[in-house]
Amino acid sequence: MWVDDLEKIAPIKIMEDSRVSVIVEPATAEEFRDVVNLVRGRGLKAHVVGTRQSHVGEKVSADVYLSTLRYAGVLESSIGDLYATVRSGTPFRELLEVLRREGLWIPFVHEGSVGGFASLNLPFHFSLFHGYPRDWLLGARVLTGLGEVIKTGSKTPKFSSGYKIWKAMSGALGRLGVYLDVIVRVIPLPEEIFPAEIKPEQINDAILRGAVGVTVYKKENEQMIAWFLGHSNYVRRVTKDYRQAEVPECSGERVYSIISTRGLERESVKEVKAECIVSYYGSGYSRVYNGEDMGKLRARGLKVLGEKGCEEECLPKPTQSFLRLKSALDPEGIFV
Repeated sequence: MWVDDLEKIAPIKIMEDSRVSVIVEPATAEEFRDVVNLVRGRGLKAHVVGTRQSHVGEKVSADVYLSTLRYAGVLESSIGDLYATVRSGTPFRELLEVLRREGLWIPFVHEGSVGGFASLNLPFHFSLFHGYPRDWLLGARVLTGLGEVIKTGSKTPKFSSGYKIWKAMSGALGRLGVYLDVIVRVIPLPEEIFPAEIKPEQINDAILRGAVGVTVYKKENEQMIAWFLGHSNYVRRVTKDYRQAEVPECSGERVYSIISTRGLERESVKEVKAECIVSYYGSGYSRVYNGEDMGKLRARGLKVLGEKGCEEECLPKPTQSFLRLKSALDPEGIFV
């Protein structure tokens, strides 16, 4: 039986969940490759998982859950060249802690693994200036659905019009292949991060003063926070006219995102009813906690993605560009 052959490659866990037969936990790139070749050879389906805390979309049915958790560790970091190479199963918080001890930083927070950080490609408070996770990926070693391990990108930024596989995989939720080792760009750790309470008419002023992000919270009332970071003297100088904001916390059993034109995040969710809505200004992204029915929002013309607590039709249909990438990297469709 294929399960017995799989166990000869790496440790497995038999699952009671009817959607998946086993979880396999490779610890080396070679074991990952052998697992993919077995899955491919037996006509099975695989789904890539890390901590399983940040899954987006409906639960995935697959023969094998391919776990990255045993493939973990920060391999190297460079203060001079501002990069770090890290295995995909490394908890993102662990990476942040290693970097912090070296005076380095990545301007994101993610509850899962580094591979999940890259695969989900979700924005954060500082995305107005610092962009999306994809913008922080310098390169990677990846495993395709053909069982090929490919090194792509480099440790230093290079500008080219070539095919950037490691960036194309970011946001694909593991359906194009597996991130093995990820090279991420890092920056010096800021001495201070200051959340400033602002009003809507102060957004442009805050940006001109150097705010790296603006977050709009909509709970019982609307609250706007501009984020400043850097050397303490600089931060205190540019924020002397602002009050420090109390940052709200939002959570919910049902979470989805609304995608809009960048800069119009606040307007796009103006009529949306929910316990809490968080919009990252300039990112084109708002996160909705325990909101009204997704179908009703879509009927009003909103682009809605189900992140958590969604059972069906959570994600949009694949684009033509995604399908072209799928045919190149995983033509037999083993990754789901």
